[in-house]
Amino acid sequence: MSGAFTGCGTALRACLALGLLTLAAAGQAEPPPKPVAFAITAQPLAQALVEYSLASGLTVLVDSTLTVGRQAPAVIGNYTPGDALRKLLAGSPLAIRYASAQSFTLVSTEQEAAAARRPDKRLRDTPYAAVVQGALKRALCKAAGTQPGSYRALVQLWFDKAWRVSRVGWVATTGSPGLDGRLEAALRGVVIGPLPAGMPQPLTVLLEPRSAAECVAESGAGRAG
Repeated sequence: MSGAFTGCGTALRACLALGLLTLAAAGQAEPPPKPVAFAITAQPLAQALVEYSLASGLTVLVDSTLTVGRQAPAVIGNYTPGDALRKLLAGSPLAIRYASAQSFTLVSTEQEAAAARRPDKRLRDTPYAAVVQGALKRALCKAAGTQPGSYRALVQLWFDKAWRVSRVGWVATTGSPGLDGRLEAALRGVVIGPLPAGMPQPLTVLLEPRSAAECVAESGAGRAG
């Protein structure tokens, strides 16, 4: 997986029932339309995205399997970050999904089409939201040094065929490398269960400041059960 870049995003955030986490669906708003000087030659797409990130200051999280074997055309001149990115992806079966105004990921256009066809229903209004929130909350409460507190971060989760978190990507870190490492270790391996039909990966989750007392309540509920 490559590093991160920022991009557009009217992120539709669905607050989970117990308040610890927010699931952020990718949106469509682009970064500020301020032209940037790009000097990206025609080359493999993965490397072109690295150069794009350095020039634009944006962050991209992309599964390397989507870029392998793909070429990007040259993008030389002054363009807005959104226009430059579209030029890099011209002719490829990849779509931009923005997690925030400073970060984006890439998905196949097939995934994008599936997402567009699914019903317009907030994730927080589905039973799956509680499943995700509960599983991640238990993992963070159980691990040492990751209990809810003053930290805030935006992470992206990828799942393997067993619906286990296999990869964790950072859109916005906590600012503490040590805490980031503990959070990543706690989240990796968590089993969520099948994603709702049509929901593409990665799943973007906002970790918000909360009282550590929530973990005490969670522990008590576990013993009572």
